[in-house]
Amino acid sequence: MNNQNKLRSAIVAIACGITSTGVLAQASVSNVSVDPYGQINYGVMVTDSAAGTKTYTSDNDNSASRAGVRLSGDVADTGLTVGAHVELEYQVNPSNAVSEDERTISGEFAERHLNVYVAGAFGKVSVGQGDGAANGNIERDLSGTAVISYANPGLMGGGLSFVEKSNPADTVRFGAAMSDQDFESRYTRVRYDLPSVGPLKVALSQGTKNDDQDVTEIGARFDGELGGKVSAALGYSSRDVGGAADRVDTLGGSVSWLHDSGFNVTGACSTVSDDDAANPDSDFFLVKLGYKTGRHAMDIHMMEASDRAAEGDSAETLGLGYVYTPVKYFSAYAGYNNNSLDRNAGDYENVDTLFVGALLKF
Repeated sequence: MNNQNKLRSAIVAIACGITSTGVLAQASVSNVSVDPYGQINYGVMVTDSAAGTKTYTSDNDNSASRAGVRLSGDVADTGLTVGAHVELEYQVNPSNAVSEDERTISGEFAERHLNVYVAGAFGKVSVGQGDGAANGNIERDLSGTAVISYANPGLMGGGLSFVEKSNPADTVRFGAAMSDQDFESRYTRVRYDLPSVGPLKVALSQGTKNDDQDVTEIGARFDGELGGKVSAALGYSSRDVGGAADRVDTLGGSVSWLHDSGFNVTGACSTVSDDDAANPDSDFFLVKLGYKTGRHAMDIHMMEASDRAAEGDSAETLGLGYVYTPVKYFSAYAGYNNNSLDRNAGDYENVDTLFVGALLKF
C-alpha cells in the first residue's frame, strides 16, 4: 500500500470511529473512496407584492449552495463497509428568507450532514446529524424541474408577506402559510436502513432536534418501472414538543411517473396534527405535469396548503418552470409562481415570484 492509500485509509478509519476497539480496529480497510463534491446555485428573484416590485440576488433554497465529502472503505474479511458523510451549507440572501424589509442577509455556514455509518448484509446503520428516515418522501420528482419547481413553494419567496388590502398592518408571511410539510428534515439521530427488497427500501430513525424534542420516523421508497419510471414514497414522523400540543404527527407521501415519451406527472400530499384541540390539522397537496425532451424539461404545477397559519386559511401556488441542462454538471433555469392566500376575515394581496438562475455542480 503506497503512502497515499495509507493516508486515505487513515482518514476513513478516523472519520468512521473504527480505530478504538474490536475486530474493526485490527482490520485493514480497502477500496477506499474519498468523494468531495459541491454546488453553487444562484439567481435573480423578482417579486411583486403589496410592497411593490423588488429585485433580489439570491441563493436558491430549493437546492442550496453547499459542499461536502463522502468517505467509505471496505473492512477486510468482515463483509462490512464503513464510512462518513460531512456536508456544509453556505447561503447569502437565501430565497426563502429575504423579505421586503431585508433584501440582503449575510452568509453563514450550517451543517447539513455530519455522520458515520456501517453497512453490510444487515442493512445500514448511521449515527449523527443527517436525514431522518422519511426526509424527502413528500418530494419525489422525476420531472427534471425540481431545482426551480420544487414541492415546497415556500422556499422561493417565503419571507415575503401577504398584506390585507384594507389593513396593511395585517400581514401573513408566505412561508408560514405554505409548506409541503416534509417531515422532520435533518437532525441528530440513529438511522437504520433495512436491506432493500427489490425496488423497495424501508428506513427507521430516532433522534432529537431543537435541543430536547424526541423525533421518531419511518419511511418507505419504491423506485421501479410501471409503463415508465416510477418513484414513490410514504412516511410518518412523530415529534414530542410538550405543552398542550404534546406531540406533532406528520403523515404523507408522493409519487412521480415518467413515461418514455418524456411526459410526466407528480402528486404529493401530507397532513400534520397534534394533541391540542385548538390547533386544526394542516394539509398540503400538489399536482405537477411536466415534459422532458433531450436537454430540456418544463412543467406546470399547483400546490395548496390549508390551516397552517390560521384555521380556515388556504394558501395556493400556481406556477411553471423550465430547466436547460447542456451538461450534467450545469443547469440554467427560470420559473414563475403566483401565490395567494384565502382567509375568511380578509382580502390579501398576492405574492408573485420570478426566479432566473443557474446551478453549477462540482
